[in-house]
Amino acid sequence: MLKNALRQTKKILKVVSINLILCLSILSLVEGLSSILLLFYKISKIQPMSEIRHTEYDELLGWVNLPNVNIPNMYGQGIYFRTNSQSLRNSEDFSINIPSNKVRIICSGDSFTMGWGVSNDQTWCQLLASINQRLQSINMGQGGYGVDQVYLWYKRDGTKFDHNIQIFAFITDDFVRMQRAKSLGYGKPLLYLENEELVNHNFPVPRSSFLVPKITEGSRYIQELRFLNLWQTLFPRKFESDNKYVVQTPAIAIKIFEELAKINQEKNSKLVVVYLPISSDYYLNESSFWRQYLQAELEKRNIIYIDLIAEFRKRMPNEQVETAFLGGNGHYSVSGNEFIANVLYEKLLSLPEVAVILQGDRE
Repeated sequence: MLKNALRQTKKILKVVSINLILCLSILSLVEGLSSILLLFYKISKIQPMSEIRHTEYDELLGWVNLPNVNIPNMYGQGIYFRTNSQSLRNSEDFSINIPSNKVRIICSGDSFTMGWGVSNDQTWCQLLASINQRLQSINMGQGGYGVDQVYLWYKRDGTKFDHNIQIFAFITDDFVRMQRAKSLGYGKPLLYLENEELVNHNFPVPRSSFLVPKITEGSRYIQELRFLNLWQTLFPRKFESDNKYVVQTPAIAIKIFEELAKINQEKNSKLVVVYLPISSDYYLNESSFWRQYLQAELEKRNIIYIDLIAEFRKRMPNEQVETAFLGGNGHYSVSGNEFIANVLYEKLLSLPEVAVILQGDRE
């Protein structure tokens, strides 16, 4: 009698266990399918980064401007974006030679140089030419670029033009971008030092990420999938901060500036390295390492260095800080670009070797 009762209890427990496992399996499957459906829904709602509208795949740089782009309302009503036939954010084409009555400046940098959020004629690069009518400015800024991409673009395309001054501008994050083979999900070059020479470890840049921008930019949502989290827990990867590119970043940056200085010297031009501020630089010291490191290392190499973060803190009134930047992504507003252009021009004039060029006394 007792044995029968035990057998019956075991059968019941077995049935209950099987049903419980089935229920849990169905719930997990439903949750998994729901998370996948939610993932595709989120991806479908993504607006690709604005640069997609004016760039194309480039095997060396990852992406580069399309030629002859004209988007009247790129960043809002009447805020236009235009490129010339040479794929530069300028409304005119440039001759190889410098016009006899002009001083030519090439502005190299990321989106803060390109002028994200403002029209062509409101970027700090173009405003320099408004301050001094003798200046002709070529805008070689590009959204999302790291110091490596800025350097490679100038080396390949910028050196085609004769110029008197190259302003190489950057923010702190541009050094972080150097440490990865991707930026915002898009492939990019990855420079490394081998035998004291710069070597690109990601050439040609894979084209795949540029073909489906919504999937590329939605990759962050993939990290939310439960099974992927479980996989990463079971098989953890090393943090990116442990990789060899991070360790080498300062040395790679200095090598880039050394190469730029040589190129400019050969072209009878002056290299001016400029540290641009972002809004948080007004209050925080996140940029301290790079500011101090560059100050010391560039001084040793007689490379002109202008730290606009110091000028930003000293000369920007506290009540005007917010209006100098656009809401959302923190790029310079029209007034912010005007501030950078005016302060930068004053700093350039304070440098005797640059002032003589700007004032037209150069042979």
